[in-house]
Amino acid sequence: MNLDLLNKARGKKKADLVLKNGKAVDVFNEQIKKLDVAIANGVIIGIGSYKGQEEIDLQGKVLAPGFIDGHLHLESAMTKVRDFAQQVISLGTTTVVADPHEIANVMGLEGIRYLLEAGLSLPWNFNLLLPSCVPATKFDTSGAILKSEDLEELITANGVFGLGEVMNFTGVINGEKSLWEKLNLFKDYFIDGHAPGLTAKDLNAYLLGGIKADHECTTSQEAIEKISKGMYIMIREGSVTRDLKRLLPAVNEQNSNRFLFATDDRHPRDLVKEGHINFLIKKAIKNGLNPLQAIKFATINSATALGLENTGAIAPGYKADLVVIDGLKELKVKQVFKDGKLVAEDGKFILDSKEEHQISEIKKQKIYNSINIGKIEKSDFILPVSNKYRVMELIKDQIITKQSTVKLTSQQISSKQLIEKNLVKLAVVERHQKTGNVALGLLKGLGLQTGAIATSIAHDSHNIIVAGLDAKDMLLAVKEIEKIQGGIVITNKGQVVEQLALPIAGLMSDKPLLKVAEKITSLRKVAHSLGVTYQEPFMTLSFMSLPVIPELKITDKGLFSVEEFQFVPLVVE
Repeated sequence: MNLDLLNKARGKKKADLVLKNGKAVDVFNEQIKKLDVAIANGVIIGIGSYKGQEEIDLQGKVLAPGFIDGHLHLESAMTKVRDFAQQVISLGTTTVVADPHEIANVMGLEGIRYLLEAGLSLPWNFNLLLPSCVPATKFDTSGAILKSEDLEELITANGVFGLGEVMNFTGVINGEKSLWEKLNLFKDYFIDGHAPGLTAKDLNAYLLGGIKADHECTTSQEAIEKISKGMYIMIREGSVTRDLKRLLPAVNEQNSNRFLFATDDRHPRDLVKEGHINFLIKKAIKNGLNPLQAIKFATINSATALGLENTGAIAPGYKADLVVIDGLKELKVKQVFKDGKLVAEDGKFILDSKEEHQISEIKKQKIYNSINIGKIEKSDFILPVSNKYRVMELIKDQIITKQSTVKLTSQQISSKQLIEKNLVKLAVVERHQKTGNVALGLLKGLGLQTGAIATSIAHDSHNIIVAGLDAKDMLLAVKEIEKIQGGIVITNKGQVVEQLALPIAGLMSDKPLLKVAEKITSLRKVAHSLGVTYQEPFMTLSFMSLPVIPELKITDKGLFSVEEFQFVPLVVE
């Protein structure tokens, strides 16, 4: 027992640090209290009236626990982990639960180790989930295969927290052996869920896998059913998947402790322009949630759902991870403390003494050379002649799609015909094993009028996905991605118009976050100038290759119907 710490807690000795004259958020009672917060050894040792070796006057500002992101993919920020961390920590996020299945599907264990090493070198609570689905399914070509014995190599590593989102819900409910080996391996850890639309008895079976939470709810009805069966619901507000408004009506007095916040996938531009978990809190308040309840969702609710001990509250024995806020409505983050140390002020990250995470030359060679395309030709991007085709239809602000058909009767389908029906050609090119696989489909609703857009971010196997009207432009865009070893490329009339290189596994840039955000803004403007109507066209495209999300998707092996759970032909008749 540390007698010195006890004496500081009792006020018989000065605390190391006291935050005075603040309005502390009591997340347990949903109240604000004017009191001092005493800190020693990186831990809150008391609340009340205290004196300290160092004292900081908060001048009446609100003091809240550090924010928690319950589920995210670092790779979606398209920048190095350090740059991402600097941005979100300065906005009040002090704890993240990261699922590295994007980079793992490209690089396997090497990719996981890369993110783990980088994450642990920074001043935040970094919790890594080992991916459950690498490959995500057997219906596309992945860069790696991770079995339970592979995950076992890392399960006891510092920073490893549990099992990542279990997307293969059909594998769970049908008793797929390899998947259940992973579930059993992690039975004493947190297991994250991913079960869009799963209901009734199938949901019952899914939950027997020990799965605790889900970030894929899109309706209040779905959230309420999952809560009734013991799940926690992550209210997700990403760059494409924005579910907050749809899910808030499900919150009531009886179940409010079962909700938490998650960002899942947020682009660099949105991290800069909108924010991180602080943005979710503000948006929830704007849409009618009580401010203190919104903070509770981002703190103690998250900590409880995830099983994070001594995190998420201003109380004795809890980590001194704290956010100083100027006003509950504006939620302007003024200062951020991690373990009682000031790490950010006025939106600027205060650099810690550690050097930036370095990787070995051998690992760098692998991570920076991940694009391996087989032989592809212009003909791969030309529609077969027919009368009736299957179509994938976009749904605004969602990653689910609708399936429909369209008649195109000409001997050679022209760009004009496609534009008249708000269609583009959509192709996936395999980029891991040089198979030469190219699958072709039709996408409705993107709005593109000319040119092509390609990206090496294509969930979850991250082959290259390209949308376009002209086969030459589509081929050029894919070839340019191969040249720059990953990224986003826009072509038009035989020219590369704009691009962003993402050389780290074809997913992340080695440039600063602000530079990446600026480039994304430029790419977006170019896409819109070519007719694209979607605010987030690149992330929207990236989800069109995810064959675990209804209704129709496309992989390098062909069009896949999630309802039928099998490949279906592009040509209907």
